[in-house]
Amino acid sequence: MNTKFNCSNCLRMQYDLLKGMFFDNIEETLKYVLCTSKVMDDCFWNLAYLKDKVDTNDIIEIENKLKVMDRLPCVYIGRDDNYYNDNKKKLLNMNYQIKDTDVFMILDNFLKIDININVKVVETEQEYNDFMKVLSSAYNDNFENEDENVYADAVTKCYYDAVKASINNGKTYHIIGYNEDNIPVSVATLNIDNGIGGINNVGTHQGYWNLGYNKQVLTYLINLFKEKGGESLILCTEHHSKNQIYYERLGFREIYVMEQYVK
Repeated sequence: MNTKFNCSNCLRMQYDLLKGMFFDNIEETLKYVLCTSKVMDDCFWNLAYLKDKVDTNDIIEIENKLKVMDRLPCVYIGRDDNYYNDNKKKLLNMNYQIKDTDVFMILDNFLKIDININVKVVETEQEYNDFMKVLSSAYNDNFENEDENVYADAVTKCYYDAVKASINNGKTYHIIGYNEDNIPVSVATLNIDNGIGGINNVGTHQGYWNLGYNKQVLTYLINLFKEKGGESLILCTEHHSKNQIYYERLGFREIYVMEQYVK
């Protein structure tokens, strides 16, 4: 596969992988790519990427399209883009502030390990409930009552519904690992579309960190990806974070950095 991995293409790949699960619509003009979601109102699922030098009217156009959906103005720019400095200056002059810096990574040479726990693809209602229980613990820094099943940053029930609806859809594989006591401990999600794979929902229950469970789940995921004929596996995480370091140790490398600006 001869794929050019720039921010615009990575964003389209991410949209194709998660279309119908989180994303609903993509629109592309000469100046930007706009991805939106009907069910998720978070900036991560409703965003524009500036692929060329823009003017004030372009930004206002994006804002109006997001406003119709009652979404916050959210714009991404790539650090390696030719117009990065111009677009950054434009956004700052229009009262945007940088919120996050993300990095796209691609698998080069995964360092597989032996799988000693029971890892499987989620298929049943119980496995789905176990998956979300682990995910809610992994992403909630102040997790106290796991019965509340609260996902990070107050993501609504829509997230749970989207995950559930994607089970057995032919391109999404929610993977869960059970330890030797049959306790659900670690999860990850693989999406595949036209040879491109994407990873998300990676996490381990807070009571079972640093025991190697997640590496075993990801090894299972990589094996499944290859079995399905996958050619390029990408993921998006926080730039210069412990997550990026973790993935680099597993054989992923940085391919593109982009900054998120919100107003």
